Amino acid sequence: MTDEEQKLLRRLAAGELEGLVGNVLTTDGGSSVWSCIEDGIPIQYKQGPGSKYFNGKENEHVPGALRKRKTWKSDDEKLEFLQKFGWLIKDDEVQAYSAKYKP
Repeated sequence: MTDEEQKLLRRLAAGELEGLVGNVLTTDGGSSVWSCIEDGIPIQYKQGPGSKYFNGKENEHVPGALRKRKTWKSDDEKLEFLQKFGWLIKDDEVQAYSAKYKP
């Protein structure tokens, strides 16, 4: 593991890179998919499409089920996340690291 990678992992653990990564994507089926960093752990979520029903007085909205699609827990997995999605994070060091791994 290089010094650059160790520094990025320390910054990730310190909470410097917390927040939404990229944009929320909507699938053809109406589900929403997004990635974020919470407590130093990158997580990808998926929320199914919501539904509406009439309760006799008005339409009520029921949100779709929220699921974790993937969690990057180990240091190697976190570096893999930064390599793949780092270009979406608004941080120059992370973007430069991610650029090294573009195909």
